[in-house]
Amino acid sequence: MLFTALITLILYRPSREFLFPPAPLALVNAKTGGVQKPKAGMLGSDDSLTGAPEKHQGEAVEQEASNFVSSFAHITLSAAAGKHPENDLQDKEGAIDKAVPDPTEVATGAVEAQKSTGDNAPASHDKTKQPMEEAMWNNLRPVMHVIGDIADGWERFAK
Repeated sequence: MLFTALITLILYRPSREFLFPPAPLALVNAKTGGVQKPKAGMLGSDDSLTGAPEKHQGEAVEQEASNFVSSFAHITLSAAAGKHPENDLQDKEGAIDKAVPDPTEVATGAVEAQKSTGDNAPASHDKTKQPMEEAMWNNLRPVMHVIGDIADGWERFAK
């Protein structure tokens, strides 16, 4: 019986998923391989990275892709404006003029307004926005530091 099960697992691929069902992506930690709480707070879909709830199949994945692009654009604008989440010291010291609108907030607000006109659900119900933005910042922060170090070194050698 054991030998037959082993041969079946080797030769017939669908038997692997039947005997060993895969865990949802949101429950598996990418670094350790262990079990984790879904980033959306609950497991609402099996095929999305955040586990966000969805009304239709693939809706959470589509929201994640949209928020991935929006977060990348937001990070690009923030880098061009010289602003990022770790740079709250400028706000505390009063170096930033509050009367001048923040270009990143204006652009992000425009994207959110466009999204909310396309469907009936407001953007506040999107459980994938915050996890995707955090993931983007966590993954791009080291790259941005390396680019900053290269630019600083280039400027030092130029002088």
